[in-house]
Amino acid sequence: MQDFMKDRYGVDDLSCALGALGVVLTLVGTIFNLRVVSIVALAILIVALLRSFSKNRDARYSENAAFRRMMAKLPFAGERFGGTGSGYRGGGSSRGGAGSTEQLKRQARTAKKMWKERKTKAFLKCPNCGTMLSVPRGKGKIIVTCPKCHARMETKS
Repeated sequence: MQDFMKDRYGVDDLSCALGALGVVLTLVGTIFNLRVVSIVALAILIVALLRSFSKNRDARYSENAAFRRMMAKLPFAGERFGGTGSGYRGGGSSRGGAGSTEQLKRQARTAKKMWKERKTKAFLKCPNCGTMLSVPRGKGKIIVTCPKCHARMETKS
C-alpha cells in the first residue's frame, strides 16, 4: 500500500480545479434539488480522481499545461497561472519540485527568525525589491538602505 502513488501523476492545478468545480456543483445540486447537476458533479469528481491516479504522466502534464495556458489568459487568474513552469519536473511529486520546497523552507526559516527576534527588531519589506529587512526596534525615525537594491527609505522603528 505504501507504493500505491509511486508511479502515479498526482494532483496538479487541473485536478484541483476539477475537484473544486465538482464540490461546488454538488452543493448547488443538493441545495436546489437538481439531480442532473449532482450527476455531472460526480462525473467531474471521478475524472479528477482518475487524473490523479493516472500513470500516463506525459498526457496529464500536457493537459495541465494547456489548462494553465488557458487560465493565464483570464484577467483574474493570470497572476496565479502565468508564472514559471507548471510543476512537473520529471521526478517525485507532480507539484512544486525542488524550487518550491526550498522556497517553503526559506520562508519557514524567515518566519522562525522573525518570531524569535520580534521584541528587539522590527521587520519591513523593501518597497523596491521586496526583500525582508530587519531594523532595531525603538530607535525612532531612521533611514534604511536595502542591501540588495540599495534603495533608501525613511521609516519609524
